[in-house]
Amino acid sequence: MQNNEKPLVSVVIPCYNHEKFVQDCIQSVIDQTYENIELIIIDDGSKDSSVDKIKGMIPLCEERFSRFEFRYRPNKGLSSTLNEGLEWCNGKYFSAIASDDQMIEEKTEIQVDYLEKNDKCAGVFGNVTYIDEDNRAIYNSNLNFKKNNFEDVILFNYIIMAPTQLCRLDLIRKVGQYN
Repeated sequence: MQNNEKPLVSVVIPCYNHEKFVQDCIQSVIDQTYENIELIIIDDGSKDSSVDKIKGMIPLCEERFSRFEFRYRPNKGLSSTLNEGLEWCNGKYFSAIASDDQMIEEKTEIQVDYLEKNDKCAGVFGNVTYIDEDNRAIYNSNLNFKKNNFEDVILFNYIIMAPTQLCRLDLIRKVGQYN
């Protein structure tokens, strides 16, 4: 079920050898309270059964997302995989999440709402809960959030929790994608 009146969010999951975690990652995207999402999963040459685990989720993904793509191919590395995913994205907003991470259910909804109200904001990030192999919380980050300028981010003067990000896709493309 999609609400196409709200902006499309492109979520890319690059996967490499995460057979134990990839289904939980995908399920966390399925469980988002925000509806208008396209999901792109690229397996980067996994040597374990990650591809089979992803294939097991395809019917749920095709039912849930406004668009769903799954590709697997020989290993090219993370940056190449993310750039490949970016080429397929059609959304206004972009979120990459590693196949061993999970999103909280309201993440996308909260972040889109903020970005829609703050058109000068390039992206938003949040805290994380570290979990063990059995999805038990073991530690919560406790960052003090503030508005950061580009220099703070690019010069690593501020910690950004990558799995929590949602950015404007046009700006990701404008800066030249992933190096």
